[in-house]
Amino acid sequence: MKLQFEIVPVELGDGGALYSIRYKGEKNTELDKFLGCENVQACDEYESLVLRLYDMVESFGFRPGYFKLEEGSYYDSVVALHYENGPLRLYCLRRSSLLLIVGYGGPKFTGTYQEEPVLDEAVKKLQTIDALLDKRQKSREIIINPNTGAMDGDLVFTADDWE
Repeated sequence: MKLQFEIVPVELGDGGALYSIRYKGEKNTELDKFLGCENVQACDEYESLVLRLYDMVESFGFRPGYFKLEEGSYYDSVVALHYENGPLRLYCLRRSSLLLIVGYGGPKFTGTYQEEPVLDEAVKKLQTIDALLDKRQKSREIIINPNTGAMDGDLVFTADDWE
């Protein structure tokens, strides 16, 4: 899966920095698509989940208790934001308690996300993005501010990143 994308800032608050993914050729970020999806909006916990996300940015930070941790694998930073154990999931990269990179999600009515094609694809994409982000951090092409979670550097990933 040779993804081409950019990591775009959504909001920087007292609680941390919120970013999302925008794939090449697409107008909207994954967060925009999640927030605008009718199936997502139809979930009872939609508004509560969105309010929690923005409360985290504004003041609480991205504490582990808000997420289902190790949602992808033990080796990546993929987590699922949910509210009161409802079916709605928003898959993210929780890089620290100050930095959250939001992907996509939706309702999960099966035992695992792998059984829901949309959710499985969202997690696999985030796992790939996580690995590419690690590579850029190690080479210092991307620097994450330890006090704010803000990212600085080359946040655009192209086909050249696969070589």
